[in-house]
Amino acid sequence: MLPTRRNGKTDSPRQRRLTQADWNRLLELAHRDKRRAFEEFAAFYLATSGQLYWSDTHQLNLYLESYHGALDQRLGTCVRGSEMITEIYVPRSRLVEFMNDVRRDFRIHHVDFIYGTIRLIEPDTESALPWAREAYACVIFNLHIDHHLRSIFNARNAFTRLIDHAIGYGGSYYLTYHRFARRDQLLTCHPGLRAFLIAKRRMDPQWVFQSDWYRDVLSQLSAEQPFT
Repeated sequence: MLPTRRNGKTDSPRQRRLTQADWNRLLELAHRDKRRAFEEFAAFYLATSGQLYWSDTHQLNLYLESYHGALDQRLGTCVRGSEMITEIYVPRSRLVEFMNDVRRDFRIHHVDFIYGTIRLIEPDTESALPWAREAYACVIFNLHIDHHLRSIFNARNAFTRLIDHAIGYGGSYYLTYHRFARRDQLLTCHPGLRAFLIAKRRMDPQWVFQSDWYRDVLSQLSAEQPFT
């Protein structure tokens, strides 16, 4: 169907969208029946082929805040759970190899992968600590984590393995989504981090701007060489 023009803008008529009920059902399926969840999600997006979206509105979609509490009740779980996010970057030409590695890893270690997204990102040439140093493929992973120590321990291992897979292909990861990265991963994927922390200490000697993540990274790197 051809797009129409309204108020000087071109838009596709009768846009297909997922409702809040659709998202809740798909999320529950992703916990109960991953194959069916994938098949329904893939069928929906294949059916949207050809739709046009405006860059200033296409991300203004539903956000299911605190959805996991109600989901835990429907699933009849004995412990609370949530999804935890990470972003991994790899050169675009290595994306298929990387995803094959991750598929094998998740099967071997029984990783509870709920959903994700693949995007193409361009180099960040403006930030002091750039999140994307190259034209990468960005893969977003949301893993289910039960709120107990064993599940959190397994999540830490899963996220550090994902970073190792990325490093193997010359990739990186988004720095601040979690504090599971090892010191060697921090410095390999973000080589400007030490210089950034030194500059931060110089410009903010009273530590006015800080967070638990900042203090954790600082403690990891200070163990090797104190920041003065």
